[in-house]
Amino acid sequence: MSKRWIIAWITFIFAIFLALAIYSFRISKPLILVIAEFVIPALYAVTVWFVMKSLKPITNLSRSMSLLKEGEFSITMVKTGNKEVDNIIDIYNSMIFSLREERLTVREKNHFLDLLIESSPLGIIVLDFDEKILSINNAGARCLGISQPGFEGKTLPELQGSLVTELGKISFGEKKLVMPADGKKYLCRKLFFMDHGFRHPFYIIEEFTQEIRIAEREAYGKLIRMMAHEVNNTIGSVNSIMSSIQSNPGSFVETEKEDIVRILGIAIQRNYQMNKFMQNFSNVVKLPAPEKEKMDLNESVRNLLESYSAELKEKNISLHTDLDESNPVIFADRSQVEQVFLNIVKNSKEAVSGHGQINVATKVNPTIIIFEDDGPGLSEAASEKLFSPFFSTKPGGQGIGLTLVQEILSNHGFPFSLKNKPGRGTIFVIYLQEVKTSKKASQLTESGN
Repeated sequence: MSKRWIIAWITFIFAIFLALAIYSFRISKPLILVIAEFVIPALYAVTVWFVMKSLKPITNLSRSMSLLKEGEFSITMVKTGNKEVDNIIDIYNSMIFSLREERLTVREKNHFLDLLIESSPLGIIVLDFDEKILSINNAGARCLGISQPGFEGKTLPELQGSLVTELGKISFGEKKLVMPADGKKYLCRKLFFMDHGFRHPFYIIEEFTQEIRIAEREAYGKLIRMMAHEVNNTIGSVNSIMSSIQSNPGSFVETEKEDIVRILGIAIQRNYQMNKFMQNFSNVVKLPAPEKEKMDLNESVRNLLESYSAELKEKNISLHTDLDESNPVIFADRSQVEQVFLNIVKNSKEAVSGHGQINVATKVNPTIIIFEDDGPGLSEAASEKLFSPFFSTKPGGQGIGLTLVQEILSNHGFPFSLKNKPGRGTIFVIYLQEVKTSKKASQLTESGN
């Protein structure tokens, strides 16, 4: 019963006493009326005071419970002197203190966890029960190529990208090494934590690109150096012996002299080809650090395509260019970057059948160069192994071209991607480091020298 009803009930009782007093006056008993005029209001006031005092702890407790319900844990209650009520107050104050300390601890832990997640080199993507994104830390956004906010509430497929596509194929508890179109390597896992009895999914993305590349380079570098040493020494000795024999045909049987000389010539030529074969592998291992300089991107593209146009015409392959009119100037090792362009065009030429087409374009903001062809594109199996060392889809191919491309672009710090175009063909995009843009790039280059 509330305080209002208690006071109303007491008022009702004293009203009855007052009525009795008035009735006594009417029956000619004035003494009782006089006593009633003083005693009844006094008793009423004392009774109301006692009721208010008794209900005050309950009122305070009720108010405190309302604050507790709203999450306010900073208010405690003062003891009243009533033993029973003070026991309740002690329990309440103890509970408030424990809840306040617990909430403070949880907040500090959550803040520490947030800082840890944001500063972690591991990409972390947290989803809700409907597989919609709750949060992505900085490393995760970098891995996914996200630079703008506003991804909360979206599903992973809405973000697009080759890495996102691969993440969608991972099951709970599975660990998978993913190699998207940009040549990078990620170890991805899909896990969950329990929240209100439901599984809360999240992804962990660990980039292994640099570590794996260093390990791969050390492994194949050691193997190539050992092979080159043995092969070159053997070829040198064998060629020396065969050349000596070939230079003294008088010791041969006359009827077989011509055949022996011809066969020795073929064998020597094959040894030279073997030496060149090993030299191609050694060039990847011995790739020097880039000597960067200012270079006119459009001019390099024109020179390269002019020198390669004859081979394209022989294959009935048309070449189209769309070079930015602002003549972007980049900062790079000219010979190495032009070798990258040459390898890409060569791969496109080999992929495109007769009467095919290759497009080369340069753009600014950001500065990029784009190579497109209308070949058959990449198979799923080839896409997964595309930038593995010395992997090739061509029969008898050495797989040196893309390996060299990856090494040069990585050493320059130029991000890149190679993927299928919608419909047919492939597209290779390189993000270049621009120095400045000018309509007279040659003048800038001269001033830079």
